Amino acid sequence: MQIIDLSQTISMQMPRFSESAPQPKISAWMSHAQAAESGRYEDCSCEITEVSFITSISTYIDSPYHFVPDGPAIHQISLDQCVLPAICVDVRPQKENQLIGAEFFENLDVAGKAVLIFTGWSRYWGTDAYARYPFIGRAAGEILRDGGAKLAGVDYLAIDNQSDPQRPVHTTLLRAGVLIVENLSGLEALIGREFTFHAAPVKVQGAAAFPVRAYAVVD
Repeated sequence: MQIIDLSQTISMQMPRFSESAPQPKISAWMSHAQAAESGRYEDCSCEITEVSFITSISTYIDSPYHFVPDGPAIHQISLDQCVLPAICVDVRPQKENQLIGAEFFENLDVAGKAVLIFTGWSRYWGTDAYARYPFIGRAAGEILRDGGAKLAGVDYLAIDNQSDPQRPVHTTLLRAGVLIVENLSGLEALIGREFTFHAAPVKVQGAAAFPVRAYAVVD
């Protein structure tokens, strides 16, 4: 068995879906030094870390509630929606801001699976080019939905073209209960392989999205 990490790291200086979105804040609520000075510990110390971030950040999963006001939120997603047999679709090469053709997804067996879309764009993580990603459109989303996919994952900033206010892929998939994971990395290791995809979020009541530690288990 091989476990392959597919996640980006949350840090205080990292790409976000919008420059207006706040950066994460990570600090010690109680540091080792403070713990040692507190008189509550003997021959040891501990740290308690405080973290603040919006939930659509780093490698994260969208619940239907993200775009469906009466849809299930993060705490209502079942684990069998987050741990799935999966395929990796290699759609390279692609250019900046390019629509990825729906033909890549035709005639694929996606029923009951997570479909991870490998563009190679994760190599630009942390650079200006990361925001100029290629993207799938409504036609590809409809193929995945109609084929019975359970989850779609991408290795770029947002599954939709963010200049399209209709967000056709988010709405097509989430209205059908197909979950979305964005900002994956390391998908090149999965091309042509059978694997199980794991992307379970923390069970936060009412959250529309939440970061995950995404990984693949390859037999």
